[in-house]
Amino acid sequence: MTTNRVLLIPLIVVVGLIGVACSIEQALPPPLCVGGGSELIVAQSVPTAKLVPCLEPLPNGWEVDSVRVDQNGSVVRLDSDRAGTDAARLVFDRHCDITDAVLVPSDQSGVPAYEAIGRIQPGFLGERIYIFDGGCVRWEFDFDPDVSATLAIDLQARLTLVPRSEINRSIRETFIDEEL
Repeated sequence: MTTNRVLLIPLIVVVGLIGVACSIEQALPPPLCVGGGSELIVAQSVPTAKLVPCLEPLPNGWEVDSVRVDQNGSVVRLDSDRAGTDAARLVFDRHCDITDAVLVPSDQSGVPAYEAIGRIQPGFLGERIYIFDGGCVRWEFDFDPDVSATLAIDLQARLTLVPRSEINRSIRETFIDEEL
């Protein structure tokens, strides 16, 4: 009887660790362009993507609420002192639906951008979507009433799409000769 318990406990620990490794939320810093943060883990959440999102310093009044990373992609939730709680989400995924979106001028060199506006007032509701080989990134906005959509423009400007090849080169130079 004791032998069975000894074998069962390590099995439970291993199964528990595997479950934790599949999805991580709130314990991670945002994927920062300078200083790293969770950029490497975010890159692994969409291994097919040729580009990986990172954030420059956020505008005043914005803060990261949580970061979720799993095998289906990554979600960074942001709160604003003006636009509200969970006012913006940065989503990194394999596929984005652009059915209801229109092509707009892109602020990311060589990357098509699309927008889908749900409403301007009361409170801005919309998406900005970037499509590239192997993945996509989208900003989802849901602002409190009487908050201007211009807050979205300032936040969008803090996104940089980094080529995976650049991240791989940095890893090789800094750590080991491996690729994501």
